[in-house]
Amino acid sequence: MRKIALFIGAMSVATVGFCGVGQFSGDTTCYVYKQDKLQKKLTCQYDGAEGAAMSYAFRQVDYNLPGFGKMATSNSADYDDNSNHTGWTTTVNDEPAVIRYRAPSSKKVVSQTYAESGKKVLQCYLSTTSQWEICSE
Repeated sequence: MRKIALFIGAMSVATVGFCGVGQFSGDTTCYVYKQDKLQKKLTCQYDGAEGAAMSYAFRQVDYNLPGFGKMATSNSADYDDNSNHTGWTTTVNDEPAVIRYRAPSSKKVVSQTYAESGKKVLQCYLSTTSQWEICSE
């Protein structure tokens, strides 16, 4: 009986740290770049999920791009017990990637500081291997 009580207590503590996962989908405008040159602006569909727990946060979005197929983006971050950021992973189609931002009108790359200033930006995932980049509004 004592083991059962300990197990139930441990499970209660374990589930307190789980904050949840949300799923979303819709249509948007996507921009596909290759080696920093715009290849196509198109309407695309996306399906995604995002969530967080005490030591982990993630966002995964799959974009269905007519004429290009699917681009799967993923971003995750890890935190220690003091909420300090300890690492992150970003991918496009399972290739290492970076997140960067573009101005919606000029499509020029802008700094993260600019993006955090509250101005409207396109969020982009750039594969550091193949140089494919997907941006969405």
